[in-house]
Amino acid sequence: MPREARNFYNGNLYHIMSQGINKEDIFYNDIYKKLYIKLMYDNADTQKIKILSYCIMKNHVHLLLNIKNVKDMSDFMKIINMKYAMIYNKRERRVGVVFRNRYESELIYNEEYFYNCVRYIHNNPVKAGIVKNAKEYRFSSANDYSLEKILEHIRTNTKIESSGMEDFIDVDKDVILAERIQNVINEFCQINNIKNISLEDKRLVKLLVYKLKENTNAKNVDIANRLRNIKSDSIKLFKE
Repeated sequence: MPREARNFYNGNLYHIMSQGINKEDIFYNDIYKKLYIKLMYDNADTQKIKILSYCIMKNHVHLLLNIKNVKDMSDFMKIINMKYAMIYNKRERRVGVVFRNRYESELIYNEEYFYNCVRYIHNNPVKAGIVKNAKEYRFSSANDYSLEKILEHIRTNTKIESSGMEDFIDVDKDVILAERIQNVINEFCQINNIKNISLEDKRLVKLLVYKLKENTNAKNVDIANRLRNIKSDSIKLFKE
């Protein structure tokens, strides 16, 4: 069966997650983690990619990328995953697929989601119980991460004077947020056998927020916060 085409939006910041086949520990030692980091940085400039943050876990990686276009990002992930797979298979004396399906990508569509995403990426080892503090983990950008460095990069490369992220994030925020929230609502309705959720029904909205908070990834936290604070004039964002 052919793969479904990706739904990409135009934007300049993406959260990427790539996982080992069958959730295998394809980065089970320090050598492999360092190898993937080296491949990332060796190919970033060639593919016109800026790596803003990252975390290499045992069976998956998280990246936050600043891109110029989606093709650059796709080429970058294809190259580093392909090179890593070749080296990994040779060292492990194995054949076959190393990474599970294609990488997953989430467009960063506002400043709040950007900060949530950075925190989420760096806190992966803390959540897994590997370290108590994100900066103790050696295979992430938590120690290198500096908001000032990122903002300086943005100012240098875009010539904007704002010190914040919002002017830099280039997406149709309302369209993306509306679709993303609607998808979450549709899934929630299907799982709970609910035909539809009225945003005026505070009990159901509160339950949806609670369910989203249970799965505390950056995307769901952002959506949950927006649903919790929703006003009547925001209902237009949702499909009937």
